[in-house]
Amino acid sequence: MKGFFNIIKKEIREMVRDPRLLLGMIIMPLLIFPVMGAAMSATVESVEQSASNINIALINQDLGNRSDGLIDIFEDNGITILNYPYDEPEELFAEQDPEYSVIVVIPPDFTFNIENDSSIVVRFYTVMETYSIGEEIPAAILASHVREYKQSIVDERLAGAFPDQEAWMVENPIITSNEAVIDGLIVENISPGQIAEQMMLQSMMMPIVMMMLLLMAAQLAATSVAMEKEEKTLETLLTMPVSRNAILFGKVGGVVAVSSLAVVAYMAGLSYYISSVSSISGDAGLNLAEIGLVPSTTGIILLLITLFLSLIAALSVAVLLGSLTEDVRSAQALMGVLYVPIFIPAFVLMFGDITQLPEVIRTILYAIPFSYPILAAKAMYTGLYTPILFGIIYQMIFTAIMIMLAGKLFSTEKILTMRINLKKSKKTSRKSLTCKK
Repeated sequence: MKGFFNIIKKEIREMVRDPRLLLGMIIMPLLIFPVMGAAMSATVESVEQSASNINIALINQDLGNRSDGLIDIFEDNGITILNYPYDEPEELFAEQDPEYSVIVVIPPDFTFNIENDSSIVVRFYTVMETYSIGEEIPAAILASHVREYKQSIVDERLAGAFPDQEAWMVENPIITSNEAVIDGLIVENISPGQIAEQMMLQSMMMPIVMMMLLLMAAQLAATSVAMEKEEKTLETLLTMPVSRNAILFGKVGGVVAVSSLAVVAYMAGLSYYISSVSSISGDAGLNLAEIGLVPSTTGIILLLITLFLSLIAALSVAVLLGSLTEDVRSAQALMGVLYVPIFIPAFVLMFGDITQLPEVIRTILYAIPFSYPILAAKAMYTGLYTPILFGIIYQMIFTAIMIMLAGKLFSTEKILTMRINLKKSKKTSRKSLTCKK
């Protein structure tokens, strides 16, 4: 392994000097996600501001006093009411540049139906111009105020029918309470749904991180080998007094270092974006550590082992694929073969548990070595380590085979001659050119 660290330094130096790598894999993630978060915050802020200034055109056809209660609720919540002396809303539809966003029609028998324990329909007509989601918000806010008034009427009717009972008791004869139990202890004031939602968020984040790390590393490894072949520097490198294995593992080590830096940049930007979205929704998330859901030391160690084995396996496959091409473009195109087994586990396990999947799909996922880091990330909380231990053994066998194949290829001169040509042949191009002439 003489010269191993020199090869690593060489690979890191070459990749960091490449402006495409620096811009696309390190700088852009640090810029694009904060920009997305700021844009979303500005959009939501503008929508909330427009929703706080709602103007409605009111056509009150009711002759009683019950409609006054509904109008009072609108005014108490800051709704600006523009009264129109029309009989039908169609008379307002033809107006150009209206000052209102919703037309509210209170029917003439509103008071009569309420006082006679019947029901009545209050109609909203939303004036749509841009056909965006923001135009639907005023009507949704108005509907919430109508529900508030409706509840007061329901309570009034229940008080008359059951004078000796509270209205909420009559409405809710049975009340359910759903509490989570973690390690034999009841978690108060936190539902299982909240815990599952937070765990799902983390289980979505982990596949994204794994997928980005493997894809970035594999792309760099394949590109590195293909670039050496394209620029005819691989022949010179192979004639140096350095073992072929040192060259192979030096390239892998350099790629691991640079891709790790790229993933750190990616996760820093993504974390900012997620925090921006959480602040918009007003939900900072549930602290799992406070309820005893803390990753175990054993789980963390198993996760690191499976991630390392997956990374080495992906890099070995990428080096093999890169060695079979003659230029960088062909290597990048051939990398699509590796994308499939990386994407499938990430997307399937992002939303589902492997134990609940059909047996065929479960077998396929277990056969893909890149599934185990995602499974290990979940096992950190569940403590189900048995499948992970068997997976590590399977990963070690798979990784060893890939390293042996890559090492065998590097130990011979076939690495200089073997290639899959994805370019259009010159002969074919000439034929097509002749036909066009």
